[in-house]
Amino acid sequence: MRHYLALTSRCLLLAALAGLGLAGCSRHPAPPLPVNAKAPPPFAKSDSEDLDPQDPCNLLDPKEVEAVMGAPLAVPPYRAGNGPATPAPGGENCVYESGNYRYITLEVTREGGAQQYSMTGMVKNLMKSGGGKSDIQNNVKKNFRLDDGTELAGEWDEASLMAMNCCIFMALRGDQLITIDFTGSTATLKQAATLVDAAYKRMDSPLKIDGGAAVAAAKTLDQTRPKPVDACTLLTRTEVEAITGPLAHDPVSHGQTGCDYDVAVPAGTLPEQYALQLRWRNGYYQWRSDQHVGTIGGAAVGQIAKDVAAQMGAPLPEQPQTTGSTTPAAEQTVGGQDPAETITFTALHLAAVKRDVEVAVAGSYHNDQGKAKAQALISAALAKI
Repeated sequence: MRHYLALTSRCLLLAALAGLGLAGCSRHPAPPLPVNAKAPPPFAKSDSEDLDPQDPCNLLDPKEVEAVMGAPLAVPPYRAGNGPATPAPGGENCVYESGNYRYITLEVTREGGAQQYSMTGMVKNLMKSGGGKSDIQNNVKKNFRLDDGTELAGEWDEASLMAMNCCIFMALRGDQLITIDFTGSTATLKQAATLVDAAYKRMDSPLKIDGGAAVAAAKTLDQTRPKPVDACTLLTRTEVEAITGPLAHDPVSHGQTGCDYDVAVPAGTLPEQYALQLRWRNGYYQWRSDQHVGTIGGAAVGQIAKDVAAQMGAPLPEQPQTTGSTTPAAEQTVGGQDPAETITFTALHLAAVKRDVEVAVAGSYHNDQGKAKAQALISAALAKI
């Protein structure tokens, strides 16, 4: 966590100086290890007094997390380390994961939390476009205000969303810091905050849960994920041309991450290309993060347009401020369906998620007909996963 915060702060400082170079600076914590178990194994509980007191998995009852996620956990809560997602008996994070590859990560800093939290405050001050108090200064003493004015109260002294992220909630109590990352789930901020509150209430009397005991199961069940393949092998050229029309040449492979389809067009006309992009792990996490980055980018472009118009003597009408929203649109479901499972625009492309694999299409298509072709390519690729 300390390593990640240092990198995040440096990245965000550069983004603040670069203006619109924001999208590349979202923090991505250790990816999870989702599984597809038909029946979850029993949770690793113990009456032993020798359990690790630093175990981050001993502060939440799994049933509490299941209620927030709306689904049973596929494996018991397990410990994982920072960096590459590797379950580790001594890991700093605890991962709670459902069978649909949705997950929540909890990190507990029992000492030194105030220093880490102050670092995020400095970053948010740098990122803040106007004067006045920072978000952290406005959200102190047990209050965290949502966009609708609702205040979240809990067993913390100060609380804040991490800068440039929709769904990483940090709460400080004394020198203790609890960070919950719910980007990889459909949970709302309000739901995530209830878990942080529950964790703080158990800090002095933790549950007898051994997060390290589930590491072996997590590693084994990780093998049930879809196996990455060369992106150009998902669809044959014939299948692609049935959607796009004749191609100018064979598809161009970018390995497991992408495949470009260049459509044959008459000379002198605009090029027509469809770039299939695949993210085999953390697809849902990326999809939800992109939704938030798209909102921030749209707000930044709108502000620039307003500033330019004002300099020209023709100010644009005021628009609602969306930067830093605590209620991202990705938290909402459509008719009970996870919105990531339908083809929608994210920050830069059309995308949808299946089994935590994100399938997207970007490119130089120029009209509604091109958009329909892109959607059809995504649907065809999803059917092969």
